[in-house]
Amino acid sequence: AGGGGTGNSGTPALGGPGVLGAPRFLVVGAFVLDCLVSTSRLPGWGQDVRAEAMWTVPGGKALNQAVTLARLGAQVAAVGAVGADVVGAAVRAALVGEGVDVSAMAVIPDTPTPVCIVHVRDDGEKAVVWRVPDALAVTPDQVQAAAAAATCGPADAALVTFEFAERAPDLIAAAAKAAMRVVVNPAPAPTDPAVVRTVPWEQVDLLVPNEAEARALLAGRPAARGPAGRLAEAVCETLGVPTVCVTHGERGCVVRTGGATTIHPAVAAGVIDTTGASDAFTAVLAARLVAGADPATAVRHAQAAAALTVSRVGAYEALPTVGELCELVFGLPKPSG
Repeated sequence: AGGGGTGNSGTPALGGPGVLGAPRFLVVGAFVLDCLVSTSRLPGWGQDVRAEAMWTVPGGKALNQAVTLARLGAQVAAVGAVGADVVGAAVRAALVGEGVDVSAMAVIPDTPTPVCIVHVRDDGEKAVVWRVPDALAVTPDQVQAAAAAATCGPADAALVTFEFAERAPDLIAAAAKAAMRVVVNPAPAPTDPAVVRTVPWEQVDLLVPNEAEARALLAGRPAARGPAGRLAEAVCETLGVPTVCVTHGERGCVVRTGGATTIHPAVAAGVIDTTGASDAFTAVLAARLVAGADPATAVRHAQAAAALTVSRVGAYEALPTVGELCELVFGLPKPSG
């Protein structure tokens, strides 16, 4: 997957000749509302804590990744579900405003759109409380229908999160069946090793976990307790995924592809809030690889996008703008006005 040929899904491999025009993505996962709480400490049971600030924005890993891809110039369809309420309508409107196709997003009556609580500490560290009802879980049929209904031609790739971990194996299989390259961001980290064992990893082309997620994927194996710098190699060899990028926050990332491992130190960044940084990184990395960029270039652009995100408060509102992505990825000046 690092130098042409055919990827696991039977399509041209990541990092190969690339696709003509803007890449086309399905983004599969949760689309919610984030309630961000800026606080110096978390309350204990029975305690009240006065927050420094509180606000709400559209959220969810899939939403952040879909928005970043759209701002980068990709053609994006959101595959998920929201409730038939004002929150769900606001989430859909935000996606439409970003140029994301929501025709594959189900609207479920009598089910509230979830609100994810994100506590952000002064140093940028975060703690998250979330739950998406089973009624809003994505189905393989949705993925296949979205792939078949593409108005601008077949999608080049599907980006699948682990927000619905139990369904991830079927969602990945459905994306691969539709002849798309499959990108997996296994976040949140899987807690059930049985789920990991049932994922058809042979159908995944690119896997982007952080260190904790990588160790969770290796649970029960000696490599799970091994050196951080060897995790990308261990995941690649254990699961059989051709391209693996393990992120290590301020320590950069390690990429394993084509039998070679490369270490990429992080770019300098003034960290204010880490929320959303991994989503920006994953989206830009996936888009650049699917479009044919070499891994080093794709990582450099992804790290720059993540650095911009951590330098601002929030998640959705901290994601790189169209102008910033245009400048850092394509070397073009920011659009005027």
